[in-house]
Amino acid sequence: MRTLFPSLWQAAALPLAIMTTLSACGGGSGSSVGVPPGLQEKTGMSLAEVSGSCTAQPGATCDDIHVTVRLADGVSDARPQPQEKPASGTALVLQAAERQKQADGSWLLTFKTVPGLAPGEYAGKIELSLPATAGLYKTESMGYKVTVAPLAGSMGALQALSGVGDWEGVNGNAAHTGLVPVTLDSRRFTRRWTWLGASSPRAVAGSPVVTANGLVYISQQSAVPVEGSSKYVTTSTVTALNESDSQARWTQSVTPDGYLGAPAVSGGKLAMAGSDSVYVFDALAGGVPASVRPPNTNGMLLGVSLSTAPTFFGGNVYVGGNNDVQVIGAATQTLWSASLGLPKLGNVDEWAPAVSADTVYSHAAGTLTALNIADGATRFSVAVPGQVLGGFNKNSLRQAPVLADAGSVLVLNQRPVAGEAADNSLSLVDVGSRAVRWAVKGQFSTQPVVARGIVYVGNQASKALEARQLGDGALLWSWPLDVVRDPYFGGDVIVTDNLLFVGGSNTTYAIDLASRKTVWTYRMGGNLALSRHGVLYIRQSTNLPDSRMVLTAINLQ
Repeated sequence: MRTLFPSLWQAAALPLAIMTTLSACGGGSGSSVGVPPGLQEKTGMSLAEVSGSCTAQPGATCDDIHVTVRLADGVSDARPQPQEKPASGTALVLQAAERQKQADGSWLLTFKTVPGLAPGEYAGKIELSLPATAGLYKTESMGYKVTVAPLAGSMGALQALSGVGDWEGVNGNAAHTGLVPVTLDSRRFTRRWTWLGASSPRAVAGSPVVTANGLVYISQQSAVPVEGSSKYVTTSTVTALNESDSQARWTQSVTPDGYLGAPAVSGGKLAMAGSDSVYVFDALAGGVPASVRPPNTNGMLLGVSLSTAPTFFGGNVYVGGNNDVQVIGAATQTLWSASLGLPKLGNVDEWAPAVSADTVYSHAAGTLTALNIADGATRFSVAVPGQVLGGFNKNSLRQAPVLADAGSVLVLNQRPVAGEAADNSLSLVDVGSRAVRWAVKGQFSTQPVVARGIVYVGNQASKALEARQLGDGALLWSWPLDVVRDPYFGGDVIVTDNLLFVGGSNTTYAIDLASRKTVWTYRMGGNLALSRHGVLYIRQSTNLPDSRMVLTAINLQ
């Protein structure tokens, strides 16, 4: 037996969990253990609105697990305490419950499940009791049945979308626009498959995914225990999965470099930055990667993150880290590197350069720098609004410049991690005049994306997805999070010709650009990618001990 609420005042943690639901078996009663002889238990509560059963997609969540507890007359300010009793021989299914007191004095209990439930059916019951301080009352019970769907979904033949390229890195392309030029019908969306990564006794962190060659690539960082020791070794594992059925084409682990950042892919090459080297893999076959050392002109290790990736352009790999921009050529050699001139204590990390036909753009420490693509010579620098916070763990930018069109660059000075809020600025730099055209303050928490002269970005200050005019930054319309009861943006934004995909904290949404209404949802939030085969990828990671990464593929055609 497991007590879900060991104390009356303790608030239960509610991390992302696997989608499940309880089936209503009706209310019941039972006797408490240890009732003194001669004393009669009284009925102190009744159960109503017990939830029905539902089938959950693997890796997703649902909030249909609930029951309303109505207290009997004379019972007041008593919080019902749930205890789970799973079916004999099975593990616990429920993780925690959220209790909300209603206006009529009743309690609404909503349950979630433990992360990583495997496909199958789970059954048991929940016993609800009142604390001893409230009196001697009967225990009531309700049954539950949880069904998790198989990992395989609708796996028909894949077909390439006309005019759509691979999803190569941050926001999909070297310009980081997040644009996929295709018209989609949300009525045709189906889950293709769900892939569960290996679990770890410590936290598991996963990268955004990239796609090419009919494969989807993902990096996972986990702590592996050393046999015969209490120590753990951080291991990064890169895996290439078949888009068609999620079967692994190849897997490669790298341990000496601590961990790897997010992957970028182009053609037959996959590149990732480590803490002191840049690695280039054979994207088709995997194997031991070639490595190139970065210049590290400030004597600092390369700043990498699972949230940022190198940038591919013209077959070359462009890497940003701390004080340097480095370019690695086709023969896995450094073509050139350029220093940004930052002070040794002013290093910044977790950023990626943007690349056009003739220029490499780097935004670090409040300055947008344009470098000549041929030799790395500085073409110009522009100071942009928004201070970059200094100090321990505050120099992470988590952003990349966005080449909005041929003559302007969108710049977000610093982006907080999902679920947190921090004041920052979104600016547009005019390349011709080399000046800031406009700047808007907010708490922008997603990489901006651009299509047809409109910028789309999540703003935690307004708790809304905002559509702004590229020319002057004016707000055109917004899509508020409170309409869908999502507390924050949990991932990326992708724009197509008619839809906008938005990753929330626990749900992914498709918004119709014409009606500005939600036309599709999937109960999983996280990092997003969209392949040339019309498959939307949602990468979720719970970042909890004994958890695992979840990757779901959604057919969009």
